[in-house]
Amino acid sequence: MSILREAQFLAALAGAGFPVSSVAAIRERYDPLPSGLAELLLEWIPRLEDRRLQESVVWALLAVRKGTLDGAKLSELFDSATNDDLKRAIASVIQQTRPRNIEEWLLLAVRDRRSGNSRHLLAAAVSKMLPPERARPVLVEAFQNAPLAIVHALGKVGDESVRAFFVSQLPTATGPLQRELRQAISRIERQLEKVRRRTILRET
Repeated sequence: MSILREAQFLAALAGAGFPVSSVAAIRERYDPLPSGLAELLLEWIPRLEDRRLQESVVWALLAVRKGTLDGAKLSELFDSATNDDLKRAIASVIQQTRPRNIEEWLLLAVRDRRSGNSRHLLAAAVSKMLPPERARPVLVEAFQNAPLAIVHALGKVGDESVRAFFVSQLPTATGPLQRELRQAISRIERQLEKVRRRTILRET
């Protein structure tokens, strides 16, 4: 990590009224992050030249209040990232903090092969942030070329049609994918049974 670049970054934070001794100390001192500090971090990430420093600053964003980050800025950072580690850090922040105004981008990014090893995190974000009826068809499409990355998230929003889809995939699945499919099928069946029982109770 560039000591000079980190010193310049920390000086900028101090000048804005957010003094910290190191990047690692940001989350320790500010939890949750003030909105002004979060905006400053988002502004500085693309300006930092050191990849590890960029990642550290991205991880600091986990301390924001859920639903407050600017989704447009995060999606721009993800799209411009040139390595998988940085993409995974940004995707993890998206998945855990549920930024504003990012849903449409998520629907595209989770189907994009260029999202690489971050697709399981983006899929998890889709399953959490979008209504199941919107999430299901997109995740089914994404499953076609990244099944192991998508299966868990799709199982979370699965209905009878998804259960049937997973069953149809079992004969050709092997190893971890087969195991994940079986677990997802069981999860969906349990959820469907709960819904059935609640329906019966309401009708009696």
